[in-house]
This record gives sequence, structure tokens and C-alpha cells, in this order.
Amino acid sequence: MLYQDAHLVIVDKPAPRLVVGAPGRRGPTVVDLLQAQLAQRLIPVHRLDEQVTGVLLLALNEVARAALEAMFRDHRVQRTYLALLSHAPDPPAGRIESRLREGRDGVVRSVVGGAGERAVTLYRTLARRGRHTLVECQLETGRRNQIRAHMGELGCPIVGDRKYGYRVRGGASFPRPLLHAERVGFAHPITGEAVAVACEPAEPELRRGESPDYS
Repeated sequence: MLYQDAHLVIVDKPAPRLVVGAPGRRGPTVVDLLQAQLAQRLIPVHRLDEQVTGVLLLALNEVARAALEAMFRDHRVQRTYLALLSHAPDPPAGRIESRLREGRDGVVRSVVGGAGERAVTLYRTLARRGRHTLVECQLETGRRNQIRAHMGELGCPIVGDRKYGYRVRGGASFPRPLLHAERVGFAHPITGEAVAVACEPAEPELRRGESPDYS
């Protein structure tokens, strides 16, 4: 548990673990496990992909849920992610805006025209990691697979993310896409106090300031 009060809970989500149930999938979800632990209902207000780790926010009542969902819609929640990319992005920092739509194959792609949902990702390079590059990503919007799709379309798929273009070219193999929700910041929906919660990734390749040798 990273944070808890009478209105909300923030946890470090593990991988692989679904936040909520999905058709055809079995096994306890993050919500199932937390509800059993806390013996009360929990309502997720945003999602992380099954293979993505890090900061996850859940509401404990309907008032908090409604307020938090409005804050996410109005982009009043700051979300920072760390991603290890297969190549160095060019330019090293920038803003990606597109309209994303999920195809029949389950892959989210940018589309031309108004058929998709507006998605905006800000990124900046932090450090080289051998043949890979560590970047920080901030979301103005929170679409499904947004960072994964945008980095893949930039020509720098996330290491381990075969769904969005990563291909192993020798060296270490990774069991999941190396994407981690590092921190979240917002004004508390009930009290108005500032809330800032951060969570360090388990993988050293994703940590700021570290340069592991895994080439």
C-alpha cells in the first residue's frame, strides 16, 4: 500500500495482473485481492495494462470515484511513467498527439480523421541503458495502450513489447514490456490537499540514475 485514507487507496500494481476482470480470463484481479485484504469495496478510476507495473489509484466510495474520474477527464491528475525503449528517440524529447483506435487484432494504432480518441504523450530522454534508452513519459490523456502505441510508432518500441514492434536482437530477453507508472500527483478530491505518490520500479533498467550492465 502506497497511500490510504477514508476516500482512496494507491497501490503498487504488480505484473502480470489484470486490474479488473476480462472476458475469458480467470484468476484474481488487483481489485479482487485488495477487496479481500481491506474487506471493503474498491472502485478503480484508471487502468494499467496487465503487464504494466506501478502506481494505481482506486476509490473507496462513489463520491471519491465521481470526483476522481472528473479530474482524469479534465487532465488534473499528473501521471509520470518510465519506459525502456529499444532505440534512442529522435528528437530526444517531444510531444506526440494523434487519434488512437483499437483494431480488430487488438492493437491500438493512430488513425487519420476523427474516428479515434485524442491521445497526447510528452516524453523526454533520461539516460542510455546499454543499447537501450530510458525515457520519462507524461500523459495529457490516458488512452488504452497509449504510451506503447506512441513509442512503437516513433520507431522506438518499448523493450519487451512484442505487440507494438519490439524484436529481440541478441542480449537479454525481458518477460514483459518495461513500462512502469512511476508517480501520480493531484489535489485530493475531498480535502483539496496535495497528494503526490511515487513508486520505484523493481527492474534496475527502469530506475533513474542507475546504469546496469545487461548488454
